Amino acid sequence: MNIIHTNNTEKRKIIKQAVSALEKGNLIIYPSETCYVLGADATSPMAVTKAIEYKGERKGKPFSVAVNGLEMAKNYVEINPTAKNIFNNLLPGPVTVVCQGKHRVDPRVEAQIGTLGIRIPDHKLFLEISKKFGKPITATSANVSGKKTPYSIKNITRTLTKAKENLLDLVIDAGSLPKNPPSVVVDTTLDQPEIIRQGKIDFSKLNAKSVISKDVKETIEFGQKLTSKYKKTLNKSCIIFALQGDLGTGKTQFAKGIAKALKIKQTVNSPTFDIVHEYEFRANGNRKTFFHIDAWRIATPDELAQIGFKQMLAPGNVVAIEWVEKGKGVLDKLLKSTNSRVIWIEISHLDQSQRRMKFTG
Repeated sequence: MNIIHTNNTEKRKIIKQAVSALEKGNLIIYPSETCYVLGADATSPMAVTKAIEYKGERKGKPFSVAVNGLEMAKNYVEINPTAKNIFNNLLPGPVTVVCQGKHRVDPRVEAQIGTLGIRIPDHKLFLEISKKFGKPITATSANVSGKKTPYSIKNITRTLTKAKENLLDLVIDAGSLPKNPPSVVVDTTLDQPEIIRQGKIDFSKLNAKSVISKDVKETIEFGQKLTSKYKKTLNKSCIIFALQGDLGTGKTQFAKGIAKALKIKQTVNSPTFDIVHEYEFRANGNRKTFFHIDAWRIATPDELAQIGFKQMLAPGNVVAIEWVEKGKGVLDKLLKSTNSRVIWIEISHLDQSQRRMKFTG
């Protein structure tokens, strides 16, 4: 097992050694924006066998794979409109897109139903290795099954037996990585995109109520009605609508209802790419701001603070945060030092048109 450090090794040399190891069917460990990852040539039966032996106890669980872009992904999976939208707007980033596979990787990499999870890590070193290698690389975390997510090489090596160490050809040590959550996993093969892995706020611990929306119009109207209920408190505090729910449930439609209640004339669109959109309105005769945040692309909770979130919480402002679970830790911390009121909202699919909205307040 050869360990090389990114802080004292030329990038060109790291890429060359990584590609050489992969071409020989060997295993590597590489850093990503989520954690350290076990890399193997996903098209090589020998390499996949080594990866399974290293991970242990997978019981037929598939591997996700990492590629350097949409064009490479097209060689290995079918890209439907839902998947294409995610690739174009959310990647590179901590998102695994489950698509129908083309069966061009080792069969044990795909799920038994023939689907394949694709990642484009937001990590320049990996993207350069991938481009040079030219084939998909496994993207499973580098811990042995059942062990903790690895954010440092020591996290990994202290748990390895000699036999497992011998399976590794190259380890790329980039030091301690930020303790980011694992990638969001989105299944795009169904009628509606489904989040397979995503943190949730536990609504069972909140005094939550529930309403049913029959269509988009009713979702907007509910957002408008709930905002109107709390408008009278704007002279004393900031109102935060903390929104969570799978893709396509209607979080942005709810935000349109907020804007309608605030008499904002501009069209409200999802701020996924920009992270935050700002809209001016008047409250109690004063000029205030509606901040519409999409936290999907936020890699770490601290990034919420970096976009000036604390300053947004001035009395009279309104904030809507989609995918609030990505930044809940920072939100909880900031709320202890600001005068803000949080309305927690969870939106879920009932069928193609109906939604259930759980909310506090």
